[in-house]
Amino acid sequence: MKYFSPVLLCLTLLLLMVGTQAGTPLPVHFTASVSPSPAHPGEAVTVQVKVAVDPGWHVYSVVPAENGPAATEIVSLSGSKALGPTTEDAPVSKFDPNFGRQVAFHEGSAEFQRKFKVGAVAGQSVAVHYQTCNDKICLPPTDVILPVSYSLAAGPVREEYKSQRGDAPGSAPIGLFLFLAAALGAGLLALATPCVFPLIPITLTNFVKQANGDKKKLVRLSGGYALGIVALYLALGAIATATFGAAGINKVAANPWVNVGIFAVFVVFALSFFETIQIQFPANLSALQTTARAHSGTLGLVLLGITFVLASFTCTAPLIGTLLVAASQGERLRPLLGTLVFSLAFVSPFLIFAAFPQWISKIPKSGVWLARVKATLGFLELAAALKFLSNADQVWQWKLLTQPVLLAAWAVIFVCAGLYLWGTFRFGIVAETEAPGAKVPPPRAAFAALFFFAALYCFWGLSGRPLSPYVGAFLPPEGYGGGSEAKVAGLPWLTDYDTALAQAKAENKPLLIDFTGYTCTNCRLNEKNVFPRPEVQTALGNYVRVQLYTDGGKDGPKNQRLEQDKFGDVALPLYGIIDPQTGRPVDKVAGVISPGSFSQFLARPAPAVAAVAPWTAYSPETFALAKRAGKPIVIDFTAAWCVNCKEIAHDVFEAPTVAPTLAQDFVTLRADLTDWSSPASVALQKQYGFGSLPTVVLLNASGVEFKPLRITGRLPIVDFQGRLIKARTDEAAVAALPR
Repeated sequence: MKYFSPVLLCLTLLLLMVGTQAGTPLPVHFTASVSPSPAHPGEAVTVQVKVAVDPGWHVYSVVPAENGPAATEIVSLSGSKALGPTTEDAPVSKFDPNFGRQVAFHEGSAEFQRKFKVGAVAGQSVAVHYQTCNDKICLPPTDVILPVSYSLAAGPVREEYKSQRGDAPGSAPIGLFLFLAAALGAGLLALATPCVFPLIPITLTNFVKQANGDKKKLVRLSGGYALGIVALYLALGAIATATFGAAGINKVAANPWVNVGIFAVFVVFALSFFETIQIQFPANLSALQTTARAHSGTLGLVLLGITFVLASFTCTAPLIGTLLVAASQGERLRPLLGTLVFSLAFVSPFLIFAAFPQWISKIPKSGVWLARVKATLGFLELAAALKFLSNADQVWQWKLLTQPVLLAAWAVIFVCAGLYLWGTFRFGIVAETEAPGAKVPPPRAAFAALFFFAALYCFWGLSGRPLSPYVGAFLPPEGYGGGSEAKVAGLPWLTDYDTALAQAKAENKPLLIDFTGYTCTNCRLNEKNVFPRPEVQTALGNYVRVQLYTDGGKDGPKNQRLEQDKFGDVALPLYGIIDPQTGRPVDKVAGVISPGSFSQFLARPAPAVAAVAPWTAYSPETFALAKRAGKPIVIDFTAAWCVNCKEIAHDVFEAPTVAPTLAQDFVTLRADLTDWSSPASVALQKQYGFGSLPTVVLLNASGVEFKPLRITGRLPIVDFQGRLIKARTDEAAVAALPR
């Protein structure tokens, strides 16, 4: 037995080693499945990969981030062809200072899906590419092979499993309730317009006469009529949804030509309300009404409802148009949902009065007062038209509708509206039916006073006095029409990023970027409500400030790319802090802000400033040039997903006591191994003999490594300083160090 004991001992140790290797805890755990099963050859199956993530760790989204972590992807199902991209459930999105950008990832658990077209043989494995990190460590991007089991059965391709691209699931929209509430309000407001209000009692009275006391028939008549109205508005929403979707409407709404078109439409509607011009609908609209009356039953009622919508379009178009623009802030179905709620509010009188016909007699009678309401809406539409023209003016940089010009124009419009309500200006049916000097009733006088007050408030702003932030938000930016240096809340802001970055470096100050937009109302709100506060002004004085417009102008696309690259976002407004010495983002905040939170954001400690060594990208050519320089060489092997690499680069290499030595006495090279498994990365791993990051090697001037000085993890600054001194001054001592 003693002869076998060494063999048994070796086997035992080997088994222990294998057991230890197999039992090494991994922070992520995968399972994969395929559905349907059985599938028919040529059908589209769905591969679902479920991931359980240990506490403190996370796996990244399917959306790749430039210079960021590796995206998760279901790469392949053996024997099948991929259809469409990998999709996922909703990830968490946070700004990650390790990668310097917004990063989306999953914590706890996640599900990923991808469709594949199966062949004649069922695949047995799924390949997944992923990366996982925690707050301290990032593991290299990894491929894992997962077993799957499903069966194939003979038969034709079934309709429900035809090959088609999968759509990524989206998360629930934010603010949907508020949007639907606004749609409801717009529908109710449309009822009070002059084109709609007079027709309500007329139509309802006609239905009551036709019903002749039969309440069920009255409900049927009103219901069919309402169905036609709802159907037409839903068709409008469906067309907007299919043509643009939410993002498309957003782009259209920011287009200067669209803004000019809306301006023209609003002016035409205003002139129509003033009875200056008459908008004539096509003659076939009357033919449609005649056809509707000729049809009995539900079809005729539906056609009558459609005719009613078309006939009242001059009054409802501004409201429904504004609603569709507001839908651009949500997901693709918002135009459809908005028009549904709008139309239901719009038809509510026909349904309510059908249930309670005795209330019809209490509806106020139309008359001259309704003509005044119509003309007053015309003045408001003129004021709104100028806002849309101002949007186009800013995007095209005409610099004609500046703050003073727009305020003066609004003041004139409001004075005219007040004089009209007071009876001084008289036109249209009012001039024909009302005697000059007639007594002004108190309600009308109150509304006239409101318009006069609005005009005085505009003159107040023209005199240079501050306006309410909620008014200033609809005006062009302060200083619009000036030179290259803008003024916001009394402080100068540069308008070019490169110029501002150079100034920040020269003045040794952090750089604050205000990503803003010409048509961004929330941007103006922050500028008027937050920036002028004394505590914010003081904090802003500690920064070099630059304001960059991303939605127009010659630099708009470039500024938007900068926002995306630096902060991983295109939100407006967005405020970001940049370390001028490294050009790296430090922090950001977006959206409507409060003075207190913005002061805290600005009061964060300024990034430490130190001389930074000129790191050169590693290549065989740059390495050959480094050996000719006659200086020791430092090679930093790093990757975008390596958190410790970034911390060493920032905390150690850029430390004030280290950076000058690196810059003056060493040649510094940096090898980017973000694509860990690429041939170039694998070659460097073999050449220098390492399998993890961070790894930093120090070499003599001939390119021979000081192996005892190699760095394979975090280390104190003092330790790194000592290694630099040894590499620079005493090669013999280095050679004698234990390896």
